[in-house]
Amino acid sequence: MTMAALLSSPSQGDFTQTIMSFLRSCSSLKQAKQIHACILRNNLPQYLYAKLLLFCTSSSPPLPGCALDYATLVFVQLQQEPTIFMWNTMIRSHARNEDPLRALSFYIRMRDRCVEPNNYTFTFLVKACTTDSCLFSSIGRAFHAQSIVFGIPNSDIHLYTSLVNMYSSTVDGDIAAARSLFDRMKHRTTATWNAMIAGYARQGDIEAAKELFDKMPDNEEQYFQRSKFGDVGRLFASAPVKTLSTWNSMIAGCVRASKPAEALAIFHQMQLACVRPNEVTVVSVLPACAQLGALESGEWIHLYVERNRLDNNISVCNAIIDMYSKCGCIEKATAMFKGMKKRNVVSWNTMISGLAIHGRAEEAIELFTKMESEGVMPDEITFVGLLNAFAHAGVVDKAWVYFQRMQKIYGIEPKIEHYGCMIDVLGRACHLDEALNLINQMSIEPNAVILGSLLSACRNCNNLCLGEKVLKKLVELEPLNSGYYVLLSNIYASARQWKDVNRVREWMKCRGIEKIPGCSSIEIDNTVHEFIVGDKTHSQTQDIYAKLDEIYQKLESAGYVPDASVVLFDLDEEEKAQNLLVHSERLAIAFGLLKLSTNKPIRVVKNLRVCRDCHLAIKLMSQVYGREIVLRDCNRFHHFRDGRCSCNDFW
Repeated sequence: MTMAALLSSPSQGDFTQTIMSFLRSCSSLKQAKQIHACILRNNLPQYLYAKLLLFCTSSSPPLPGCALDYATLVFVQLQQEPTIFMWNTMIRSHARNEDPLRALSFYIRMRDRCVEPNNYTFTFLVKACTTDSCLFSSIGRAFHAQSIVFGIPNSDIHLYTSLVNMYSSTVDGDIAAARSLFDRMKHRTTATWNAMIAGYARQGDIEAAKELFDKMPDNEEQYFQRSKFGDVGRLFASAPVKTLSTWNSMIAGCVRASKPAEALAIFHQMQLACVRPNEVTVVSVLPACAQLGALESGEWIHLYVERNRLDNNISVCNAIIDMYSKCGCIEKATAMFKGMKKRNVVSWNTMISGLAIHGRAEEAIELFTKMESEGVMPDEITFVGLLNAFAHAGVVDKAWVYFQRMQKIYGIEPKIEHYGCMIDVLGRACHLDEALNLINQMSIEPNAVILGSLLSACRNCNNLCLGEKVLKKLVELEPLNSGYYVLLSNIYASARQWKDVNRVREWMKCRGIEKIPGCSSIEIDNTVHEFIVGDKTHSQTQDIYAKLDEIYQKLESAGYVPDASVVLFDLDEEEKAQNLLVHSERLAIAFGLLKLSTNKPIRVVKNLRVCRDCHLAIKLMSQVYGREIVLRDCNRFHHFRDGRCSCNDFW
């Protein structure tokens, strides 16, 4: 486009149409500036400025360069009073650009000039205030009040959808207010439903989100069948139906609320509804597979990623690495990592953390060294992963080296997580004096994470005196956390101080604190089966217990004798042995032996630390049955093969 071409039209009417045509085909800020020059030179109608502003602020994809700054300059130099459309264009553009202050400044100038806002003005302003800032959230509420003052009806779908989103998603939001608005709306769009469902999901109220989600039609046909207007409604309204965004919000919400089984169930429901997952879906659902140890589901998703060429997305690849690591397939995680064409610091951190939970400290160090050699700058999370690796391998000296290196070479000041890792390293190795010295030298006040690690160290070292002191401080910080009471109870039980065990139980009972039950899960044919200690609720309970009897007969023949000292109750020896035989991980393994072919590893996930006797029994099971058994407890992975465990009995 040249200036000569723009000046070739003979009359102003034709010239205006030519400018409009050029604006429609304009593709760069440079061309927009040429058009602006022509509008100025020829004193063309003001509505062309409105079109120019709209082009500079709303192009898709956004124009390269400072198009928004240029639009602002055009706006402030207007010789005539801007129309409400122009004001709204500027407010909306800054709201979309995540610059709420400038959006608000335009509104203030607009009111100073006595220009009355309309429904679009408030829609854009509310969107600008939908941030993580408490200040802007309060301002958003004020705009809601002003919209009522200016008579904007609640039938305005766009404004009320923005309000529902603001109330349900801001840091100090009001989910009840959002639902009240939602229920009062006469008509709702898909965006309205999505905002309300996503709001509940973000708040962790999965039941309320699921209730709305189930009410929302899957497709237009379903909507108009349910609608009182029937087929006639098709002429007047678009159907609010589930979109990919709706499904993604539900899956992500379930994962955030620590409900991975529900997340996977919704993902499978999504597949049945013939909705194609995208990168966001994959990144949302893979953590659910990781939490459950649902390897089969994770592998299917990985295959889907490869077939649909989504593996160019770094976030997707990172999520796959994390899934394989937490499902016990560290080799597949490593292969995925090595095959990535591009990596970011999250990729390296995810791989280092994966090696850590498998107790592969030396490999974690090698990977960190390679990370440095490739010029990738480690961050705080990198060192958390490294220190965890040293804790699981019992490597104290190297832990100190890298803890100091983090500060001296990379200038990363230790945070509470790093101190917690170091206390864990020292505590597992029974270096209690060093752990206490480190706590005393900390520049940060010790929190429950630090003291919890110290209490675990007291259990490892059977230090009753220190354990009691630590518990008193922990109870002040987190009085309702059952894990701390259980740890102290374990210490007393190991010393066979049953009166003290009962005393701890009485404390818990008086304060209404219940012990988290041990729960183990195993995935078979894409279905996750869960067991608790002594569980008899499974549909195949009879077969499972028959298999358990067979297992113990074989274990006894191999010389297994139950270690009754790990039972934390004052029972007789026979009762203690019976209690051990029905621990949740043993039920899951028995079910795996029943259902899985002999060439498949048995993979079990447990929510608590595996006890010493179960660890011994599973080692023998791997030998007697010639099976690989992979157990992930709350601390780390245990790979059992041929009567040995990858942790070398250090966990």
